Amino acid sequence: MAIQYFAKVTAADHETFQRTVKHYPLSSYNDWHLKESSRIADWRSRRHTIKMVAVTPKEFADYCARKKAPQDIITFKAFLEEKGGA
Repeated sequence: MAIQYFAKVTAADHETFQRTVKHYPLSSYNDWHLKESSRIADWRSRRHTIKMVAVTPKEFADYCARKKAPQDIITFKAFLEEKGGA
């Protein structure tokens, strides 16, 4: 069974990520949350384990600086997997 990692963020942090993470979803927090909930339900229906990973903008910026990685959606997803798997 595979594990799928999803970001657990506040509405304020969602807005910050929109400004700082390249290709981060530009939809409102409520729309984004509904879409993510739908994706979570889809993965669960396929018997995948879902792991919610709390992340803050500062924590992600520090991770990018430490890894010398761009602040983009690919790095964001890698961060979720690394932190969630720890």
